[in-house]
Amino acid sequence: MSKQPHVGLSLVNKAPMGMLITVIIAVIANVLLELNIITLGYAIAGGVISAALLLSYWLGKGGLFFILGVSVPLLLVLLTPLVAITALLNLISGFFFGFCAALVIYKIMFGKSNTK
Repeated sequence: MSKQPHVGLSLVNKAPMGMLITVIIAVIANVLLELNIITLGYAIAGGVISAALLLSYWLGKGGLFFILGVSVPLLLVLLTPLVAITALLNLISGFFFGFCAALVIYKIMFGKSNTK
């Protein structure tokens, strides 16, 4: 097996920029539209869970983690109460914010500076 870091781990260094972009989108959308806190909470939690599962896969824990990690967004759309189209925008931006936040925390805790 190669000693190169998995291609998915290269997202760790791009995560701070992702957080910034999703925060800007969420702030603009929530100033112009309605904020749904419950949907946002589900979305951020789902993003963190998805990132944790995909990090497990990228670190070689097994393919089941990949399947579970990519299934989380589908489960969020199915189980989150989307009462308006603005809730879907909150769901998407919150999911990516949570995903990027989990990757930033991983980078801070484990210092994966060798990922490019």
